[in-house]
Amino acid sequence: MNKVRWGIIGPGIIAHQFAKDIRFTSNAVLEAVASNSEDRARDFADTYNIPKAYTGYKALLEDPDVDAVYVATTHNFHLENSFAALEAGKPVLCEKPLTDNLPDALKLFEAVKEIDVYLMEGMWTYFLPTIKKVQEWIAQRRIGQVVNVKANFGYPRKFDSEHRLFNPKLSGGVLLDMGIYPVAMAWLFMQEDPLSYNVLSKNAMTGVDSDVNMQLIYENNRVANLHTSFEVKLHNYCYIYGDKGYIEIPDFWRSREAFLYDGENIIERYNDNRQGLGFEFQIEAASEDILNGLTESAIMPHAYSLKLQKHMSEIMKRF
Repeated sequence: MNKVRWGIIGPGIIAHQFAKDIRFTSNAVLEAVASNSEDRARDFADTYNIPKAYTGYKALLEDPDVDAVYVATTHNFHLENSFAALEAGKPVLCEKPLTDNLPDALKLFEAVKEIDVYLMEGMWTYFLPTIKKVQEWIAQRRIGQVVNVKANFGYPRKFDSEHRLFNPKLSGGVLLDMGIYPVAMAWLFMQEDPLSYNVLSKNAMTGVDSDVNMQLIYENNRVANLHTSFEVKLHNYCYIYGDKGYIEIPDFWRSREAFLYDGENIIERYNDNRQGLGFEFQIEAASEDILNGLTESAIMPHAYSLKLQKHMSEIMKRF
């Protein structure tokens, strides 16, 4: 098998991004898509020239021509859909968050141990060349010791009680949908569990969180300042401050470039000049893992998913 033949479960907005970018990979193709709606499955398949469109997920999971499954359903179905794919022996790339709570994530990883099948949370930002370059700068101590991470991610969303973003039955809320990105930046660049959390949150009329300010405090007074919102447009940059300089990452969750400062001056700039939206790097890496018979990613290992779930759980306790 030279290329992984992917099946998509849930042809929503994020699945379109996956389908658009897979053409920029060398080791992956789309084989099938499944939806509970026959029309949605067929329309998606026609848009991206996918050979097979299934109504319901069972037929896709039983298809011998589908080598791996991308779970792109709403958060509340991630556990159910991922577990069903793993039981069918299909490697899984599940859209973030892996689950909507820590106990469910633990259940999935226990299943992986027993079934011995690949599972990765789709934290696509970690695979971007820009983020890898930033990690390289930090490892080289170009900014010295990291003392502060600042990351904001927010866009105003029109309130709709039935929309998945605001519907508690669909695990709505800004922290799970957009806030996971700033939390992921704090973990990636701090690599520590916070000693304490300061959280200020607001709720939409349905009771789900719509704006969350977070301060995560670490050893030696190191701090992560994070903000996510459905209510306002935020700057949507990530800054990593060290005692010798800092790094600026515009639109960090989909970043194409980064800037290294030694104070007031830019001393290095990186641009990835990529072809796609950025999903191609995650797809390529996951496909390579699967072709090599691995059960987890080195870039987004199971331990990282559990850390993100743990930190979000602690934040939610303070709503």
